[in-house]
Amino acid sequence: MRPTRPLRPQQRALAAALLAVSLSAGACAPKSASEAEARKDVAWLAANPTGESIAALGRLADTDPRAVTALESRAGEDVSVYIAAWTAVTRGAPWGTTFMKASLADPARAESAASALPRKDPRVVPFLAELEGAIVRSASGQRSGSIAGLVASVGPAAHATVERRLVDAKTRGAMCDGIALPEASGDAKSVLLAVPTDARDHPSCVTAVVDMAATEDVVLDWIATGAEPGLLGVAATSALPCPRLAKVWRRALSERPAEVHAALTVPLQRSLSRCASQLDPVLAELLAKAPRARVAIVQALDPYGTELASMKETCEALAQGYVNGESALVRERADDARSRGCASAR
Repeated sequence: MRPTRPLRPQQRALAAALLAVSLSAGACAPKSASEAEARKDVAWLAANPTGESIAALGRLADTDPRAVTALESRAGEDVSVYIAAWTAVTRGAPWGTTFMKASLADPARAESAASALPRKDPRVVPFLAELEGAIVRSASGQRSGSIAGLVASVGPAAHATVERRLVDAKTRGAMCDGIALPEASGDAKSVLLAVPTDARDHPSCVTAVVDMAATEDVVLDWIATGAEPGLLGVAATSALPCPRLAKVWRRALSERPAEVHAALTVPLQRSLSRCASQLDPVLAELLAKAPRARVAIVQALDPYGTELASMKETCEALAQGYVNGESALVRERADDARSRGCASAR
């Protein structure tokens, strides 16, 4: 059970006033929250703010405005108040919606209020405007990423909200932090891939995409064939598992237009420094079957490096003369690779 905090002066005054009303009516003090709730004793519940008492106040608030006032008095410091309000929302009590909307619109209360809302729940949709406002207000803080994660979990209903926050440079990082959370919906992830390049131009967005590519084939394929070269370059130097990185390069080198291959050379070099053996059969096959990939592959090979020692198939492909139709500079580099780096290939 969450520990409760001492009452503030104004809270003690409210509790004392309510308790005085109760005592003046001749009521005996209840011995438990359930007994106080049965008696509708708001004063006793307010003066004894345990988790059970707050929940009881939430139920009484459906018909007793004094209970709403008592909850308001603790809203600045007790998340149990928001849990009670959300529970009211789920049973259709109007005060719950009013209370939650006002709290989400309050910079001092938005984070606590949002923490009480469940992820992936369509009942959160009516609160999207307030949640979006909270993200905008706290864009530079950690809490905005948490609130953005709640929005990202909602699904298609939050599509436009997610897109707006990505397009806005001030909230882009927070929104990408939210999309990177485990509960983010597939729709939110698809928005990140679909927005213009500059709408994911933030380190948090790049991290989110690369992390998604580690487990999601559709994202891996998009990095290979549709992502901006810079993002492919980041993936090439990330901790993406080598077998998945090999899949990226198989498609990137065979499907991307030849005019962008020059930008792929350095990323491919960096991938080879970590995953040479896994890339070996891929590059050997591309040398044989994908003529437009040959220049980028040869330029990425370091004749004096150690990578070729573990790339027997690539060395054999170079020996087949597949690059004989390329420029003299490319042929010379291929010859150097074969005579030097490949000399110890096995």
